[in-house]
Amino acid sequence: MGVHEWCSSKSRSLEDTKATDKSLSRHFLKPPKKKTISRHALLRIDEGAAMSLEEDDLKAQLIKTMVSLHSRGLMTGVGGNASVRIEGSDEVLITPSGLYKPELKPEDIVKIDMEGNVIEGIFKPSMEWYFHTAIYRRRRDVNSVIHTHSPYTTGMALAGKKIEPITLEAAVMLADVPILNFRYPGTKELGEIVGENILGHRAVILQNHGVVAVGYDLIEAITTIEVLEEISKMAFVAHFFGGAKLIPPDQIELIKKLYKI
Repeated sequence: MGVHEWCSSKSRSLEDTKATDKSLSRHFLKPPKKKTISRHALLRIDEGAAMSLEEDDLKAQLIKTMVSLHSRGLMTGVGGNASVRIEGSDEVLITPSGLYKPELKPEDIVKIDMEGNVIEGIFKPSMEWYFHTAIYRRRRDVNSVIHTHSPYTTGMALAGKKIEPITLEAAVMLADVPILNFRYPGTKELGEIVGENILGHRAVILQNHGVVAVGYDLIEAITTIEVLEEISKMAFVAHFFGGAKLIPPDQIELIKKLYKI
């Protein structure tokens, strides 16, 4: 999807996301429709079974996400992680620690609470559960968190290069993406720092580590990761030909006014 389609679907500025209780400014998606169950099916299953069906669907989406990101080189076989918030609860489905991404099964996905306690699952949750739950506690508009080791985006941060407005997507969708100094992975300290710095942003870059992106759902978070990596590749190529030319600030403001961003 191009930036024109994305821009035309926006209804308010990203500035609104700085308030944690406000909805995330949508890229291009409408909230997913609730899973519908036929009247006859409801006669055969209870409320708990219906919830189980919804969770099974979320687990399938998580697995599909991990397989896709791994196949495109955005994370290694055992690196990276993703989670989704279970609607109407303080529970999260998160990928397990140390398992090979292309071979994940629904029963491998772990359900935890906001304190990292395992509610359901046979494996340990991702060691990065701290920043997943820290984000969910602060951002009620976020229902999905993805962490990748995107090579070009991470490489740019290693070189101290920020994401610059070299494309419309970079200027409008991403705005300013914070680069956070290295903190030891899997710690509460890292979790709190990520949770605090992602307010008002769709992503943060962890220096010497990777990318953390959020979204209303998994597709929205994936889109942010894809755009970040695409822009980083462009900047890398441009570097060898004298550097990238930025979109003038007045043109960025014009675009924002035109599309009411």
